Amino acid sequence: MNTRSTTKIAMLVCTLFVGASVFFSCTNQEMQEQLATLEIEKQDLQKQFDSIMFNHQKVKSENALYAESFAEKDSIISAQAARIKNLLSELDYERQMAMSKPAQTATVQPSTTQPAAQTNAGSVATTKTSKLREQIKELQASCDNYMKELEALKAENEALKAENEQMKVLMEETKDANEKLVSENKTLAQKIENAKKLVTSDLTVTPLRKKCGGKGMKETKYSTKLAAVKIEARILPNDVVDPGTKTIYARITGPNNRVLCNGTAEEFSFDVDGSPLQYTAKQDIEFDGNARKVMINWSRNDNVKVIKGTYRVSLYADGQEIGKTSFKLTK
Repeated sequence: MNTRSTTKIAMLVCTLFVGASVFFSCTNQEMQEQLATLEIEKQDLQKQFDSIMFNHQKVKSENALYAESFAEKDSIISAQAARIKNLLSELDYERQMAMSKPAQTATVQPSTTQPAAQTNAGSVATTKTSKLREQIKELQASCDNYMKELEALKAENEALKAENEQMKVLMEETKDANEKLVSENKTLAQKIENAKKLVTSDLTVTPLRKKCGGKGMKETKYSTKLAAVKIEARILPNDVVDPGTKTIYARITGPNNRVLCNGTAEEFSFDVDGSPLQYTAKQDIEFDGNARKVMINWSRNDNVKVIKGTYRVSLYADGQEIGKTSFKLTK
């Protein structure tokens, strides 16, 4: 009877041992499958994370000019990335710990707590993968928002740049228009100034000599016989010039650039553009805006030397030249 009992107990123990061995073998195989699945998930999450960070770094490097404006948002993304890196490291650690447990329990007596421990490790790893997915999703959202705001800022800057270019063109056009207006005003002012100047026509100069017997004068071409010069001109009508007494100055310059004059330069001078200019003779007239004739006679003193050549004659009024001509004298 004792032998039978012992045999039954031995068979029961063997059965339990075999059952436990089969159970732990199945459990270990299931754990290995879970760990393999976990590794695949971890690699997939790592790839997603690396891809997001690669794209973000590329965006940053291509838009370095805007780095300062997005420093705060970039720091948030960096903090999120750091947390994900930590979770990936923890997940890898959990996997390594789970892989080491079956080897450690292979030689020990079966225990009902070991499958629970393995299940707990798998549960922790699953929780971490879920958390990783969530945080990677949040990281992707942050990077998308970063890119969206960056594009908006770039578009705004481009719009401002285009507006500045348009404003620059407008300012250049305004500058050109102002310069043109200034030029036109100067031209108009010059025209008005010119319009205020007396203008002559039909300007003639007649060199004269004394007739035989000393009575009267007649035209001559000889320098040795020159006794006087008669200058005649017609002043054109002008409503712009102020009416009143006008002094008409005649300046006769010889071929030697000397002015024919019966006195000194100090005695016979008038003002032109702020500088004194010597004249030969002058005549006062009354100008009322209508056309009129003017005649200036110059009689030569004996001490005034006259030589042959071309003589230039200029008329002045109000400090401006109003007509000019020339005549020639022979020997």
